[in-house]
Amino acid sequence: MNKLTWLLAIILLASACKSKKDASANDENAPLTYPAFRELFPKGQAPFTLAVDSVAVNLPDSLAFKTKVVTQFHLDSLLNDKGNKQKAHYFPMKYFKESAIDYFLVKKEAAATREVYLCLYDKEGAFINKILVGKSSANQNVNFSLDRRYNIKISTRETAKDGSDNIKEEFFDVSSQGEFILVLTNSNTPVASGQYFNPIDTLPQKHKLSGDYVLGENNIVSIRDGDTPHDFLFFIHLDKEKGACIAEMDGAGRFTTATNGHYKDKSSACSVEFKFSGNKVSLEESGCGAYRGIKCSFSGTYTKKKVQVKKTK
Repeated sequence: MNKLTWLLAIILLASACKSKKDASANDENAPLTYPAFRELFPKGQAPFTLAVDSVAVNLPDSLAFKTKVVTQFHLDSLLNDKGNKQKAHYFPMKYFKESAIDYFLVKKEAAATREVYLCLYDKEGAFINKILVGKSSANQNVNFSLDRRYNIKISTRETAKDGSDNIKEEFFDVSSQGEFILVLTNSNTPVASGQYFNPIDTLPQKHKLSGDYVLGENNIVSIRDGDTPHDFLFFIHLDKEKGACIAEMDGAGRFTTATNGHYKDKSSACSVEFKFSGNKVSLEESGCGAYRGIKCSFSGTYTKKKVQVKKTK
């Protein structure tokens, strides 16, 4: 009789717990646990490609996050860069489980645009970072892919005023802290003489060899800190021969010695040797014709710019 009483009590307790859990899941105002939030996303697996068509299509409102989820995980504020208060719906697209960071694809549907963000969270559910990886609008389309090593490729196609298509491909690594590190940029957009954008300008430069090295007025080699002391990021811009030679290249290299670095392009035969000596860096490139004109060359010796120290009053 005692055994029967204990068995009945256990069954009633389990039933009560299940009812409480179900009620929480169906309650519009009940908080959601982080594991439950993850379960709202279809499980994804790398390699993965986000097709432009899947960005453009309108999803049923019934698949959108409930208001409690949007509010609890601050999706409306995190994915609203321009501060636009227009009404939007947010949808779970994919969840990728990485070693220390969770990757989520969240779609945002507003009046005239469809956007997809890659959001990073730690294992406790704390938001780390985000980046726009998908977009469908009248004159711009963005899509992305994720390889087996969780390297990110974002492709942007924009329609210019003359009707031509400008295409840009950006390759990112994700650091252990969840930072998106730009490794390489490919673009068919023409660069005007005397104008350029340095994509790594604001990144850290604590390494003794990091800094900006120049040759003349419009030729620059920027070196920035990599994910480890053995790695470095670089950006090269050339503007020679009164605008007849304009070229750009960026990527991630690795120090082979204390004063030498090496870069090898993953998709071509292009390679660059970096040799640092004093306040100068000498570049020797090979097979990088895809990034420059026939008469251009990244090879040369560049002098490090002095860092201007702000005077304190």
